[in-house]
Amino acid sequence: MRKSRSQARTPGKTRKKRAAPAATNEKLGAEEFTPEQWERICAHIRARGMTIEVFLPEPLADWLRGKLAAGMFKDPGEAAFVAFQDLRELDRHPAVRKQLIKAITGARANSPRAGISFEEWRKQNQARLREYADTEPPADK
Repeated sequence: MRKSRSQARTPGKTRKKRAAPAATNEKLGAEEFTPEQWERICAHIRARGMTIEVFLPEPLADWLRGKLAAGMFKDPGEAAFVAFQDLRELDRHPAVRKQLIKAITGARANSPRAGISFEEWRKQNQARLREYADTEPPADK
């Protein structure tokens, strides 16, 4: 299981003000901070970072839900944090990135899955859009 070094905010949820746990104070040394000081420290950290909201299409959302259910990540924010770390590492190693792209395209080219024509895809897509237009969306999973 991959662990991040930071906790990312989950979109749509509000942040509760709370004091840092005692264990955090111990890690920083003998100094102890008041709840107000912890809030200012956290505000400084948030001001230097970035909070984003991301839409995942259904196949990626289902994949992520499976990873969360398996305990690989504690929440979607942690998964995003780890994904961005991985992207940064691929930027640092362009040869590895190139090998990965070749492996992905090679696997897709050798896939036994039969493709469909554009016309068939469009027909299926239009049917799905008509269904969406005439029904209420499902509740969040």
